[in-house]
Amino acid sequence: MYDIGIPEINVIARSESTDGRAILYDAEAIKRPEKCVNPQCKCKIKPHVHSANTNLLHDVKSEGKLVYIKLKIHRYRCPECGCVFPDVFTFYSKNAHFTNRLKKEFVDRVIKGETFTYIGNDYSIDHKTVAAAFKAYTKSNKELFDYNYTPEVLGLDEAHIDEHYRLVITDIKEQRLIDMKRDNKANTIKAYLKTLDKSTCNCVTMDFAPVYAKCVNIVIPNALIVIDKFHAVQEVNRCLDKTRIMLQNQLHNEKGIDMRRFKRAKLLFMTNWEDLSVEENNCLNRWFLEFPELFIAYMTKETFRDIYTTAEDLNIATVLFNKWLDAIPPYETFDAMRKTMNRRKDHILNYWNAPYTNAYTESVNNIIKKIEKAGRGYKFDTLRERCMLEINTDKPGRFNPKEAIFVSKDIKTPIQNKAKELYMSPVSQKNVTYATDYISLIDSLEIYLEVFNPSRYNESLEKRLNTYSKKFQEKNKIVKK
Repeated sequence: MYDIGIPEINVIARSESTDGRAILYDAEAIKRPEKCVNPQCKCKIKPHVHSANTNLLHDVKSEGKLVYIKLKIHRYRCPECGCVFPDVFTFYSKNAHFTNRLKKEFVDRVIKGETFTYIGNDYSIDHKTVAAAFKAYTKSNKELFDYNYTPEVLGLDEAHIDEHYRLVITDIKEQRLIDMKRDNKANTIKAYLKTLDKSTCNCVTMDFAPVYAKCVNIVIPNALIVIDKFHAVQEVNRCLDKTRIMLQNQLHNEKGIDMRRFKRAKLLFMTNWEDLSVEENNCLNRWFLEFPELFIAYMTKETFRDIYTTAEDLNIATVLFNKWLDAIPPYETFDAMRKTMNRRKDHILNYWNAPYTNAYTESVNNIIKKIEKAGRGYKFDTLRERCMLEINTDKPGRFNPKEAIFVSKDIKTPIQNKAKELYMSPVSQKNVTYATDYISLIDSLEIYLEVFNPSRYNESLEKRLNTYSKKFQEKNKIVKK
């Protein structure tokens, strides 16, 4: 009578809660077993119903409401061997109170970024139930979390989560999160690098963390180490900001200059030259006239950026980089950066041999932190599985109803299905043998329902009623005779 998309059951009643939040369907198996399930029993008599009980199942939402299925489960007894067995269903697991498609709904929503708590509240269940469904899915699909291949361009970085640094490993070219490790210690990094094919991995992008470079040099010595250019520029930006802070503190103590002037101008100094408006450029020039040290520090940052934008090959980049190193001002705030740039010079210049950045890895780090923050304390294994599924699963594009193709379908209404159930003859629909002298009402309705066309539904109601009235009269005359 009601089609809820589960072909194994027959829904016989529908009711709603008084507050309008939930729908309850009463259902039972669509057909009873034809023979005993005992393979050794040769009985050909259909087993009879022995007893019955009910199971309340939670299903996916419908019409924006919670859906429950009150499933009547019959138990049958074989008249010959006495074997007792119940109805068998595949749309839910044994002893479960949730349909399989609802569990899939949980997993799909988790992959889309929703938290266990949010989904649990939406379905009026405990969040632990959603977590258990997700855990069962990950256990049965372990292949989704094991990327046993060697990327051409490997990305290494760390994400600070729950007071620990977690190693994040990505495939830069294919843009895929390969794995997350519990820590970023040297032994952990080496253990992973040893699983790679040394002839395939030819480049590794990273920040200035020395432990990554050290491990790569030991395990994959032939791979190019490329310092991410954004991290390199960030180091110079930090030196500029340290110079600003040094000047604001020094001039505040010596001349009583208001420190708030420098604090408000921080964003102005961090802005790239080409992004400045005319008003901002004039304001910056006034600062430089008053404080020449800031001009030197600012130009140090800008000239370093110019190396990446103007150098066309490694030779030009090397010349420009050496000149830039010599031009770094002798400020205390630049000393540590100068030493780092000299020490990692080759790794910075490798960018012109392999122009890759660690931008994708950094974006993955932000997503990981977002997932961890929303989850409010995931265990590491759960966080890792959630991140790998959410980040590596392709998201469907937005649905555009103007470009979509809609196909009309002849869907029979519950009333039509009920009519067919009541009036159809018990013989096969495709092999109906009609009498030669008259057509019975049952056969007439059968033919009508089989050839029913919704486009002709507006035909005269009076004509149809007259037709059925005549058939009833003919049937009654035959019965009286």
